[in-house]
Amino acid sequence: MHMRSRTLLAWSLWLGTFGCLAGGLAVTLAVTRPLTADVLLQGAGDAIPWLLFATIGLVLTLRRPTNPIGWLYTAAGLVWTLNVPLDPWVDQLLRTGRPLPLAARLAALAGDSLWAVGLALAVTLPLLLLPNGRLRSRRWRIVVVASVAGTAMNVVGWCLSPDPMTQTLRPVAKPFALDGWAGSAATVVHWVGWVMTFASIPAAAVCLVLRFRASRGIERQQLRWVAAGATAAVVGPLLLIPLEAFGLLPTVDAFSWPLLLSVPVAIAVAVLRYRLWDLDRLVSRTVTYAVVTGLLVLPYLVIVLATTQLIEGSGSLAVAAATLAAAAAFSPLRRRVQDLVDRRFNRRRYDAVRTVGAFAVRLREQVDLDALHAELLGVVDQTMQPTQASLWLRPAADPGPR
Repeated sequence: MHMRSRTLLAWSLWLGTFGCLAGGLAVTLAVTRPLTADVLLQGAGDAIPWLLFATIGLVLTLRRPTNPIGWLYTAAGLVWTLNVPLDPWVDQLLRTGRPLPLAARLAALAGDSLWAVGLALAVTLPLLLLPNGRLRSRRWRIVVVASVAGTAMNVVGWCLSPDPMTQTLRPVAKPFALDGWAGSAATVVHWVGWVMTFASIPAAAVCLVLRFRASRGIERQQLRWVAAGATAAVVGPLLLIPLEAFGLLPTVDAFSWPLLLSVPVAIAVAVLRYRLWDLDRLVSRTVTYAVVTGLLVLPYLVIVLATTQLIEGSGSLAVAAATLAAAAAFSPLRRRVQDLVDRRFNRRRYDAVRTVGAFAVRLREQVDLDALHAELLGVVDQTMQPTQASLWLRPAADPGPR
């Protein structure tokens, strides 16, 4: 495929996702009653992750068109949003108790079954192809086949099984449901496909772990980005769930955004090889500020709530006192936590800081110029690890800098 055709296809997939989301907004404005700000905010919160997901895929396809991971992401974004334009219409029909026409039932069936296709496109296959878009070896083809076949069996079996749809506001009968032994067979096919679909995900994760253990150089740095994204996908929701409990998030499901987007963003950075050498510092700083935020926010909230309950009418005083205490503790606590985190996540920087600090102490007592020359070069070699290093000293007779 020519470069121009690839670019056109990439933009077409992204515009398809954007068009589905825009269509969902238009239908919401036309049919949803009562139309409230909460409805629009919830819809925007649901749409933003899918649009960002498709955008990540678009960037990858434009920058690395030969790597299939970007194409998988753009396709997943489109698949996950195909049912969005008709979802508000289906929900409104179900709220008002009116019967669903065939088009509405088809839209509901798409939303009820295509999640499996998006899961294979966005999770299983990218894990198998990271970071260069090729399988680790031929034997991993069986996982690809299991994922694709399981997804197809899952979707087809679910569409034909007699069980009602479950992703709608209330159970709805499927338009192609089979009865009798045929329906039972479809149910068995669905569950076999479901097992194959979800069994492929840990198998793909094992493939990634094995690839990381055998990787060297740039590839290892790329896979470390993926590991950092996976960590953020787990830690992010845990940090945001308490904020949701206090109503501090823009939407109800905003805590799930790191879970959806951390790994795709990390994969995009890894594939594009952008500033790989900053990963240690980024991870250590991210972990540090996350830990410090948790250690400060939780006591802050406890102090404010407890003081407000114990002393009637002193809410403002409690907030001011807790704010001053948090501000006073931030810098010392951050330095302490940063030191602990660097020991674990950024050992090279931690050792370098210790080496430079020890040299600074010896420097105040060192008077031998030759010894200082050798020691300075040793510190530079230990901390910066250059290919070669030399020290030039200006002669004492030189009147000034050139």
